[in-house]
Amino acid sequence: MNRRNIGAILVIAFIIASNGCIELTPSVGESPLIITDDLGRDVTIPKELNRIVSLSPSNTEILFALGLGDKVVGVTRYCNYPPEAQERAEIGGFTTVNIEKVVALRPDLVLADSSLQKAVVEELEKFGLSVVALGSDDVDDILEDIELIGKITGREEIAQELTANMRKRIKAITDNTKGLNETQLTKALFILGLDPLRVAGPGSLAHILIQLAGGCNIAADAEAKYVVYSSELLIERDPDVIIFNKNMGTIEITVNDLKGQPGWDAISAVKNGRVYGIDGDIISRKGPRIVDGLEDIAGCIHPELFE
Repeated sequence: MNRRNIGAILVIAFIIASNGCIELTPSVGESPLIITDDLGRDVTIPKELNRIVSLSPSNTEILFALGLGDKVVGVTRYCNYPPEAQERAEIGGFTTVNIEKVVALRPDLVLADSSLQKAVVEELEKFGLSVVALGSDDVDDILEDIELIGKITGREEIAQELTANMRKRIKAITDNTKGLNETQLTKALFILGLDPLRVAGPGSLAHILIQLAGGCNIAADAEAKYVVYSSELLIERDPDVIIFNKNMGTIEITVNDLKGQPGWDAISAVKNGRVYGIDGDIISRKGPRIVDGLEDIAGCIHPELFE
């Protein structure tokens, strides 16, 4: 037996004696997480997420609700909830994102809005950033986006607990309203602004919440989600309940402001004292507080069903 054969035999004997310490088949690494966002884009998620930038108040609220506030390094100037969010670096407005500021924060992940930030998403992609665009059209979509963010960030269990609680609270409302017939549906309207008069139309979250709460939106036949509305048409359609955003931009609106509008004293909602101001953020932001908004609206529309 020559030296080459002896050497081969010794190598084989060593491998057997090692009892599996040397693997003949290389190990396969863990596959990266790839998700499809609401723009239909496949996005690869980095394994370590230590720096997250949120480009919308909705995504900011979701991140903090999942206990990820310490990883959020940048937000918009409108991200005011929870209050700690205002301590993070500001990267511009919702529709005026400062690309340079976002890039300078060196984020591992950027959460964007799919409806109004498509151009921003495309711009950030050029810098090699992982950008996930989310956009919810209804309450079910909001729940799914919360769970998706939980999956992306490794907080899947917390996200599922959060959405399970939200579903339970939603069911407590709809169980009471789903049996109402057409004559029992309260005619309602949600007002976003007074000058000009702007209201929530079909497809808006306010419209959806009014329906879930056992109401009928008198602006359901409007041409868009948010429209300028005629005061004459409002008086003609005579809503039983008017709900308004008490913080319309930088102006705080009161019940008396609405009652004092010309001709509105003839409206049933005004005559019967059923004009209510609520925090508009909780029914416009696509996050966990949407259920707070539903509960508030349900209490306004059907106080006999909800204390």
